[in-house]
Amino acid sequence: MIALAALAVVAVALSAAAVLASRSVTAEPAATTPSDTTQTAPQTSGEPADPSAPATTEPGTTEPVQETSTPAGGAGVVVVIGDSHSVGDPASTWVGTAAAELGWGEVVNLASPGRGYVATPRSCDFDPCAPFPGSVPAIVEAGPDVVVTFGGTADGDYGLAEPAEAYFAALREALPDAQLVAIAPVTTEDTAEYWLTMHAQTIGAAVEAVGGTMVDAGQPGIGDGDSLSAEAQAEIAAAVVAELS
Repeated sequence: MIALAALAVVAVALSAAAVLASRSVTAEPAATTPSDTTQTAPQTSGEPADPSAPATTEPGTTEPVQETSTPAGGAGVVVVIGDSHSVGDPASTWVGTAAAELGWGEVVNLASPGRGYVATPRSCDFDPCAPFPGSVPAIVEAGPDVVVTFGGTADGDYGLAEPAEAYFAALREALPDAQLVAIAPVTTEDTAEYWLTMHAQTIGAAVEAVGGTMVDAGQPGIGDGDSLSAEAQAEIAAAVVAELS
């Protein structure tokens, strides 16, 4: 009996030990691993941003780059060739105002009283003393960036198609990179003759055919007498500046 009782006690003890071992195993937390779909925040170095470094923007939001350019009309050497409307102190003619407004550098004034596309000047301060087509060598010698031709009034009622075309074609051939500008003829008489309008159209077609620019200031000098008034000169200057700016 004693032996059976001892065996029973041993069996109970073993059963209790087994239960305790089972409880200790299930009590331990299971190890976990991050899910494959878990998103992590981007890492930073923790260093302060460099204030001198350029700011970055998202694609498509880049600020436009500001561009700078030289004002239109700015030039180193400008040759002005014309009749008496362009002769005199630059400060009292359209030449001085246009030069200041457009940033012209050196201005070489080859204007002479009575010069035209076919009309020979009454007097000259330089050679050759010739109409515009015959003055091309003198213009080219100055090495201009811009050539402004202002005339046609002295030519009277005479067709200017051929001489104007020959003149501007010769200028373009000799000065392929220069800016060529023509100003329509202006009168100081009491009325503007019909042929002045014809001259303006002919001259404009000739200069534009070689990539030049035509400036038509209208007839601001009507009734001024022998020379253009200060007001008329100012209107011509304004037209030149507006067209070339």
